[in-house]
Amino acid sequence: MAGLVAVLIFIVLVEVVLRLVKADDYFQNRFFIVNRALDYPEIFQRDRDLFWRFRPDRTVTSKFFEGETYRINSYGLRGDEIPAEKKKKRIITLGNSCTFGWGIPLNQTYAKQLEKNLQGHYEVINGAVPGYSSFQGDKFFENDLLDLRPDIVTVLFAWNDHWAAALQIADKDQEFPPKIILETQNFLARFHFYRLMKKTLLSAVEKNPDSTFDRSNIVYRVGLDDFGLNLKEICERVREAGATPVLLTSPIPSLEKYYPPGARSSLHAFHEKYNQVIRNISAVYNIDLVDLAREFDNQDGLWDDALRDPIHFNARGHELAARLIADYIEKNIGL
Repeated sequence: MAGLVAVLIFIVLVEVVLRLVKADDYFQNRFFIVNRALDYPEIFQRDRDLFWRFRPDRTVTSKFFEGETYRINSYGLRGDEIPAEKKKKRIITLGNSCTFGWGIPLNQTYAKQLEKNLQGHYEVINGAVPGYSSFQGDKFFENDLLDLRPDIVTVLFAWNDHWAAALQIADKDQEFPPKIILETQNFLARFHFYRLMKKTLLSAVEKNPDSTFDRSNIVYRVGLDDFGLNLKEICERVREAGATPVLLTSPIPSLEKYYPPGARSSLHAFHEKYNQVIRNISAVYNIDLVDLAREFDNQDGLWDDALRDPIHFNARGHELAARLIADYIEKNIGL
């Protein structure tokens, strides 16, 4: 008994020291190389269905967010608390970090500006999580967001879907441990002592992340066919809930406006294939569509540094997206 007490005291002392010195316990996850959410347990917790979700009810500043501070409410969503009683019609903006508002102050995200543009007729809830693919978005809407009783759901995915999957494991084929193990990991991950031990162990046995990709036979997190199926299923779930789905295409900086003359990009061509799937799903299943990608192509100044980050449009881009979505709702769905 005395030995156990001594061990516990030692662990507590080490934990205190690690917190004081701010020890680096970061270790890059091998399964989601581009989307490193699982590497930041102070922000995210592991989830068997969704892979990761926000830890609820906290204000966080993190290396993951590049030093920015974000408020996550008790629903695990960005923004203020959501009233339990629904007093007006609701819009949920389902999506990834573009919709979340990466690097954008809360009031400048297109979710917040959409609420303002619709003159208070709708309450707009930001239902986006950084790193999410359409596979995760489908599960997230079914498991978490349906309870918020939306009237309109905007859907914006593509970027995370078309990243290469490490170890050739697509999102739909990922397997996570049983719930009890994940809950134990989520509890222990709150402690720096555990995270540092884990980093030390994994650093000794894990392969270089680059070795987890087969460049000759790339498997994507969500391939084009599955991307279309996921979007279709999301929209079916929305309709079954009595709400209106609105698909959004995913903007990418125009080669002509944001890059040197004559620039070429395989990324642009591949991203366009995913946008075309979005347009096809809209046409075949008669789903409302706001073609943000085409509208963004017509304007300058929507990305701060397209060479460094072609994914996340800036505050002016969010303003344009909000205006386009609001105009569409006013003309085609109504207030």
